[in-house]
Amino acid sequence: MDIKIRSSKLAIIMTALFIVSTLPLGSVNAAPQEESEFFYGVEYDWSSIDSDLTNFTGLDLPEIFSEVMGAADDAGLDLIIGQLMTGSSNVYVHHSEDISPQTINNYDGEQVSVWSRTTDVTLRHGGLIDGILNTDWSEQTFGMEPTSFDIDITSSSQSILSVDILYTEYLDDSYNLIGADMVFSMNTETSTNLDIDAVFKGDGEELPIDFNAGISFGYSITDSESQWRVGTPDPIYVELSSNDEYYWGCGEMNDCGSVIGDYDGAVDYSFSVSGIPTEDFGFDSGEFDFEVSDSLSQTEGEFDVEFSDGFDFHMGDDMIVDLGDGNGLSTQVQTCQNCPPGNPVMFVMMGYVLTGASESFADEVGESFSESLSEDLTGIFDVSSDDDDYYYEDDFWLYCDNGEMIPYYYFNDGYTHCSDGSDEVDLYAVLRSSTMYDDDLGYEALTLGYSTMIQDSVLDMDHPGAPMYECLDYETVLDWEYVNDGYEYCPDGDDERNKELEDYYDFICDDGTVIGLSLVNNENDDCSGGEDEPQFEWMELSDWYCHEDEVLLPLSEVNDGDIDCSDESDEPYIVNDVEYENFYCEEEGIYIFTSLVNDGNTDCSEGEDESEYGDGETSMFECSESEGQIIYLSLVNNDEYYDCVNGEDEAQTTESEIDRTFTCPDGEVINWDQLNDDIGDCTDFSDEGAEHKYTINHNILSSDGTILHTDSIDLCEADICFDINYPSYYMMTDYSPVMDYGTTNFCLITEIVNDKTSQVVATTQPECTDVFWGDVIDYSGLDADGMNLEYYMQVDGSLWTTPYESNIETTITGPSGNVIYSNSEVLSNDYVWDQGEIEVTEEGEYCILITLTQDGKTTPYDTDSECVEASGDGMPSDRLEAIAEAFMNSNIDQVLQSFGENLEERLETIEPLEQFPYNDGLWAPMWSNQHAAIVGVGVYVMSDDGSHTLAGPDTSGYMDDAPAKMSIRYLTGVAASNAANSMENADELDEIVDVEQHDLDQITEELESAGIDTSDLVLPTQNSNQNSNSEDSAEQAADDDGLLPFASPLSVLAVIALAGAIISGRKENE
Repeated sequence: MDIKIRSSKLAIIMTALFIVSTLPLGSVNAAPQEESEFFYGVEYDWSSIDSDLTNFTGLDLPEIFSEVMGAADDAGLDLIIGQLMTGSSNVYVHHSEDISPQTINNYDGEQVSVWSRTTDVTLRHGGLIDGILNTDWSEQTFGMEPTSFDIDITSSSQSILSVDILYTEYLDDSYNLIGADMVFSMNTETSTNLDIDAVFKGDGEELPIDFNAGISFGYSITDSESQWRVGTPDPIYVELSSNDEYYWGCGEMNDCGSVIGDYDGAVDYSFSVSGIPTEDFGFDSGEFDFEVSDSLSQTEGEFDVEFSDGFDFHMGDDMIVDLGDGNGLSTQVQTCQNCPPGNPVMFVMMGYVLTGASESFADEVGESFSESLSEDLTGIFDVSSDDDDYYYEDDFWLYCDNGEMIPYYYFNDGYTHCSDGSDEVDLYAVLRSSTMYDDDLGYEALTLGYSTMIQDSVLDMDHPGAPMYECLDYETVLDWEYVNDGYEYCPDGDDERNKELEDYYDFICDDGTVIGLSLVNNENDDCSGGEDEPQFEWMELSDWYCHEDEVLLPLSEVNDGDIDCSDESDEPYIVNDVEYENFYCEEEGIYIFTSLVNDGNTDCSEGEDESEYGDGETSMFECSESEGQIIYLSLVNNDEYYDCVNGEDEAQTTESEIDRTFTCPDGEVINWDQLNDDIGDCTDFSDEGAEHKYTINHNILSSDGTILHTDSIDLCEADICFDINYPSYYMMTDYSPVMDYGTTNFCLITEIVNDKTSQVVATTQPECTDVFWGDVIDYSGLDADGMNLEYYMQVDGSLWTTPYESNIETTITGPSGNVIYSNSEVLSNDYVWDQGEIEVTEEGEYCILITLTQDGKTTPYDTDSECVEASGDGMPSDRLEAIAEAFMNSNIDQVLQSFGENLEERLETIEPLEQFPYNDGLWAPMWSNQHAAIVGVGVYVMSDDGSHTLAGPDTSGYMDDAPAKMSIRYLTGVAASNAANSMENADELDEIVDVEQHDLDQITEELESAGIDTSDLVLPTQNSNQNSNSEDSAEQAADDDGLLPFASPLSVLAVIALAGAIISGRKENE
């Protein structure tokens, strides 16, 4: 899959870079009264690249290459180079508006009214490059055979890129962006062929080479239709029209939705190589010739990419330009200093379409693409890396219950990878082994242990965490770890008290049971009927005091028409038709008429003149030492003050001689001083602060099922357990089985018991594994280099004071089974190694075998072996060795050294421009507030004579006669429209590029006109084969007639770098 992803992303990046460099934008900000429309485009003919390079650097490419060939001629080396390049790059943009009312669905799926504007982008690029390099050299010493080479190299490549974008964005009447639609198609194809026809001679031998290599690659995302709606209407164009600086944080500051779309995708490739002279390197003829190809496609693919992007806009200088829209009017614009050369929103959406479609396509077919390519190459060369081998080994993969495969490290990692969830098991336990020194045995013995993984779902823990201790004041709560730790944290110190308290006062329950007064009103029912705790019922809580009778009367009986108090104070007091005030309002400190009491209206601010109802206490406590005084039971043990005259309502305790105890949940009783003593005395370890407690039982069995060893692991919240919150662990036991050296099979059965319920909650099936103990073969091997063998081995016998020695046997056998090497050693607590080389005469298979045998035994407990093929294949042929030696004895190294010196001297004569023609420049995406859009792109340069337009629309204040020009053609209006229409359906190379101009005969004709013999000249496409007897040099031909009609972009970059180096060097010399 990685190969596919890299390839697809490369295509995306190349496409995006090309579009970035040429793509303009159109959009609207203010309410348009009428629709606007404009066209513009950029064209470049790659045949102009040498002249453009000469204009900017002063360097003449034919002159430079003639100097290169001249330097070769001076050194005695014939060198002819030629290259022909033809290409065309074209981008056109059509911007239009539709202000008629339209209806679309917004982000929430609701229909909204909008108007729209559309940007239609057409991009077409195509190129052809063909090149030749012919060189020959010969040397002959008297009486010796000549030493020479004659090399003809031709290369041919083609490339095509087509992109079509139809971007429609929707805005509401407030000019907010609602969303956009995009129809997108992209196709890129490239192919390259390389042919090398060469002959090498020496010492009477001749080696011909006819080598060919080809590569092609194609990638396309076509028929993509996507939709994007913002979460809330976005004022990006309004903000850009009213601010010189603006940060657009779509998806960062608001919900920008997702780009959702579909696409068709396709990718194809082919590689081929032939003509490697394998027979001269000891291999069969054509053994490395190969051709691989494949194509993959997907139709109706889908993608959904969350939209989240930000962009900083900074507006610069004002300019006035002619958009060429036919109305003859100029438009005022601002340079947008860091804008892309097109609508930023369109460009960003295109990026999401490319990313979404390409990643979806890669996910769909990428793995098939990668595996297909890998299998092709592996089959051709019969090699694969160890990592790849491991990747495809059975041990690397695990099978889900439903047949799916996952890597082994996904198993029980806490995340579900199998769709049926079978990769996550409740309980997983396997045996581990190590070697540790055993004091009892007196040597380094094999020790077994466990690696255990437990899922949280197995452990029934509603709220895991240590329990708390509630002090006897029934208010203070402590972590359990503070109980019985030697420090008092409870107010009464009961967290550290080991003796029971004895009450001075008692309380008698209704059934006659006597309890201590400290147990009364403690929120626990200590009497069987609960009478030791306050009792409440619904009743009237307000009352009236009859002074003469000294009784309390319910307030509801006041002013009810019935006289209840003997002094008649509970009814209105009226004398001579005048009522006297008789009810006292506490808050106001005044009296009111009794007739106002219980009349349904609150007259006192606290409402005490009206009856109040609620839960009233019915339980009473008799003060036994206070002359029959009775108080509410709720006042007993309230720790406030004595309510009984003699204070018998508050408990008074003294420490007794009786040990304080703690009752475990299962009813077992232990002494208080056994709490937090790092020993689990309760079965569930609750005395140590464990709220949940499990026991994990590990049983190690022999292969016949005999239990050899059992371990129990405690799992709880307490410090004396493995932490229940992280229930997976690795531990070694103290169990060391007595065994001979070698491999023994052990099995493990594990179960988990809930100690609260005594139930087994999980168990495993027997997990069996082979465990090795003994000296170890660290490494061994046998390599073949032709008929030479190299062997090596090392055995680790570093186990401490083991009871056994090991006998090491090393044996190497030949094709007929004959032993050609053997060695024996005794190993005891040390390392042993052996290595060496053996030259053999018989071709065939040779094998090395290493065996380790315990002293006193006859059967090896460990072995290692490897076989290799010894063959004369892969050795250079006599012809190749003879030619190579002839070249080593020749003066070719002096010829090449002379060529380098001559080239350095000749390049000193190259005269680039002393000064760059411009002292400043401006890259200017143009923002128009009138259109609220980027309406064009310009490149401007500044010289001592003024400011010039290098490429772009007519601009006020900038001259068109730039001293050093680029052949970029900028179109507007009708010209751009016509050019776009003519290029819209161009999909093939000959529809984009004038291939008739790409006449390879030009190279041949130029050489022949200079008298160069072209009878042996091989072109990528041979069109003619004329002979000439002129003896003019290649240097003169290139100088007079121009051997390089056009240069490639790589040539241009190389020459610019060379010019820079020359100028820099000369300035240093000055």
